[in-house]
Amino acid sequence: MQWSTAAEYFIAALASSDPTPGGGAAAAQTGAMGCALVMMAIGTTLKRKNLPTEVTSRLDKSLKRLGSLKTELSAYVKKDAEAYANYLTARKLPKEDSNRPDAIQQALFFAASVPADTATTALQVLKETENIKDDIADVILSDIYCAKHLLQACIHCAIENIQANLSFITNEDKKNIFEKQISVFLKSC
Repeated sequence: MQWSTAAEYFIAALASSDPTPGGGAAAAQTGAMGCALVMMAIGTTLKRKNLPTEVTSRLDKSLKRLGSLKTELSAYVKKDAEAYANYLTARKLPKEDSNRPDAIQQALFFAASVPADTATTALQVLKETENIKDDIADVILSDIYCAKHLLQACIHCAIENIQANLSFITNEDKKNIFEKQISVFLKSC
């Protein structure tokens, strides 16, 4: 399958009337794309002749870290759909079931945790990108800036998804954790 076909499938899935994939999955996919762009810029730079050894070493290490972060971001695409499915399962429990309120709260917490984890990972990629941007070849530097925009969009979209669930979470301690995370995310973008 060509890469463009895979992208078309994902876009078509987003455009469908199905609730998943939704904004959380789109955020994670956007973050993964931003991370991948940074990896491409590093790979292109590493092909250059006469690259100083310390730059090669730094970029090689960064490329490995980014590979792991890209895998994490890609996994959040599926986790977002799982979080929504868990919420629907909890909502379908009989109203007289004494476990229902707790199941719904757990599902909401998970549904807010996935975009929080997505944003945290995207923030790690942004920091990694900032650390290596001066080592990137000028000819490919525009992709670093595009990647940063994608990563920031990922974080902002993740915040929207956290907030969508936050208003229904009743545990104030858990709400405070998410609100603190949102504050950190906003300061970073």
